Amino acid sequence: MDVVIVFFAPGASTSNDLPGDPMNRCHWQAIATTFAALTLSACGGGGDSGASTQTPAPTPTPTTLSADQSVFESLVLSSTQRSYQMRWNLNLTGAQVSGTNYLASDHFLLAASPLSNGAQTAQQSASTDVTSNLVNVLPTPTRVLKNGQILVVPGQLGSLRVSYVGNDVQVDTLADDAVTVAYSQRRQGYSRVNLTGTVVTSPTDLAQWHNSLFANPAVLSGTATYLSGAAYIKFSASNVGDRYNAFDCTTATTGASITPCRTATTLNAALTTGLVSNSDGRTYLLADGAISTVGGVPIWVATAPRPVSATLSSTLQYRIYFELSGNVYTGALIRDGQAIGGSYHVSNPAGATVADRITTLPFHIRMNKAAHDSLVNALAI
Repeated sequence: MDVVIVFFAPGASTSNDLPGDPMNRCHWQAIATTFAALTLSACGGGGDSGASTQTPAPTPTPTTLSADQSVFESLVLSSTQRSYQMRWNLNLTGAQVSGTNYLASDHFLLAASPLSNGAQTAQQSASTDVTSNLVNVLPTPTRVLKNGQILVVPGQLGSLRVSYVGNDVQVDTLADDAVTVAYSQRRQGYSRVNLTGTVVTSPTDLAQWHNSLFANPAVLSGTATYLSGAAYIKFSASNVGDRYNAFDCTTATTGASITPCRTATTLNAALTTGLVSNSDGRTYLLADGAISTVGGVPIWVATAPRPVSATLSSTLQYRIYFELSGNVYTGALIRDGQAIGGSYHVSNPAGATVADRITTLPFHIRMNKAAHDSLVNALAI
């Protein structure tokens, strides 16, 4: 889905707090114990999971396109342009392994402008393999806690609802019923960048956004050039309403029945004993946060944000545990108004930790069809 991207930490155990997302839907990354080779992946086509529990003050519906909305429409209203994004897990160095590494894309197209036709709903295309040698690994669903229940957002072929609020573009990600809003974001600061010349000499923002796609010299041809009219758009995004991600705590699942951390107990009792988060690298206790009731559900929220090593994103997230039907589950909170980070790139390969190795990016990128096809034509994998 054409929303936000969330990244999960490499090397985390699969026995505790598995990501239910991937913003969702990414696979856990692996780092060799020697740190000689780093596998990085990014989820294009997915949004970080969460639920909106706050309703922002109404903003007058615009009567003319803002500059941001005009740039947005330059892709999403044209069947010859479209809004494309890549989704990948590619080794930073060396060869790729089919079944583990992959590179796929999907796109998004609106039938009409929200300016004169109101909110528009459309479905993201299927995830399509764009390589010659790798097998596509399909994205998994995102789960979110909202109004006392777990919503499931499809990993692919999900639906988005787009409207204009003031000068901004609002994108609502819908649950698998294609009606219920699972989470929302506001997008602004749009710009369009035309692409010419060789693909490997692309602008820094585009190259860093796709990290290992450009950083590994074995992935792209050094002589392939951009097709006429190739361009990408860049924008920033912010969260609308508090969003509560819901993760599996042990066994990985794909439906609404996520796996609990503790069964037949209370939130107070579980946190008094302590709950281990392998991805965060710590044991959370009751005193490390505060409990409140949201949508009829008791939710404990950590006072300190999760480490960058756990999220691989500039988006501030807070570990949560919540009590539902007599069990305790985990997830993460992204607060209302929080800037949503995008991809990351490896800026310091010799860094001692994962967080030292990467630089997170505060923007998002989508490509038009010519830019997407140019990248596909340049692939050497």
